[in-house]
Amino acid sequence: MDTLYLAAICAFASGINRAVLPQLVERLGSARAVFEADAAALKSTGLVTESVINKFISHRSSNLPKKIARFCKQNNVKLVSYADADYPNCLKQIANPPLVLYVKGKLPAADYSIAIVGSRLCTEYGRRAATYFSEQLARCGIPIISGGARGIDTAAHKACLAAGGQTVAVLGCGLDIVYPEENGRLYTEIVAQGGAVITEYAPGVLPFNYNFPARNRIIVGLSQGVLVAEAAKRSGAIITANLAADAGREVYCVPGNIFDRTSIGCHELIRTGAKLIDKPEHILEDKASWELAQHERIFQPSIFNFNYLEQEEKSTSNIVTTKLGAQLLALLQGGALSLEALTEKSGADFASVGMELLELQGAGLIAQNQAQQYYRR
Repeated sequence: MDTLYLAAICAFASGINRAVLPQLVERLGSARAVFEADAAALKSTGLVTESVINKFISHRSSNLPKKIARFCKQNNVKLVSYADADYPNCLKQIANPPLVLYVKGKLPAADYSIAIVGSRLCTEYGRRAATYFSEQLARCGIPIISGGARGIDTAAHKACLAAGGQTVAVLGCGLDIVYPEENGRLYTEIVAQGGAVITEYAPGVLPFNYNFPARNRIIVGLSQGVLVAEAAKRSGAIITANLAADAGREVYCVPGNIFDRTSIGCHELIRTGAKLIDKPEHILEDKASWELAQHERIFQPSIFNFNYLEQEEKSTSNIVTTKLGAQLLALLQGGALSLEALTEKSGADFASVGMELLELQGAGLIAQNQAQQYYRR
């Protein structure tokens, strides 16, 4: 029930910073309490300005949670919030993860997925590249994430389905709107074959241009690497690749024709550090390395070694001896955060937070990703 109220808040409260919403929920006790709060209660939190409060109250519709619930029930859509156990853990590691997802179908259970993106107005070469990689990776059991758009996205989704794989389409509009119009059957097939069509946008939200850069961060968050099959110099695929690099994800680019403008974007990404890729084995090798690194991070003691549990408890209690250290670990429980974000959320000074983070790193309790964000180990 509380997820419905959180979804309702996200649907209309454009004036409230999404990063502040979890704090509001914590201060007032629940998303429902935030949704139903009067001006005095909202002001007492100290998290929102008077103008934002007035806008929040004037735009609020008491029937909105029921409307969202009705839509989800009628269309077999599941609402997943950032606080739910089945919220994708990898999505928590990006900056500004979505607070609510509308999910039609089933999100991948696999830990490793690849996003394939590229130009809407792609060439036959780009379409063939997207088809080739998507098909081969899907046959290896790797879910394919993309944005459901015309061109490269559609080719990647279709090739994955043809190979019997699982694919996820992340939309930049509400699930009640089929965009592009010709992909209605594709979305149905994605769900029927065990994949999902998802969005953070409420029913009725149109595919406005400014929705898609935000949509792209979800594509990045659901994947461990982003493959750009073909992209012009200025395109959404380049935005996605840059978001991936910032989030510590691998960026792969297919080289193209030097005389074709739809290859310029990929070539620039390659020059600035993206991996040139011309066969699926390159990604499979990285996947093996990634899995090995994950395995090495997880120490599994014998189930009969009860002394280990006592030692670990003593060790942890000895390491976290400060109130600030415990607070930082609690903040990182919700996902990766930058030094600046941790400083702001903890209320401590920059130097103290920095020193405490060094102590926690040295103790092996936290680590940094390539985006210079800290996360729990």
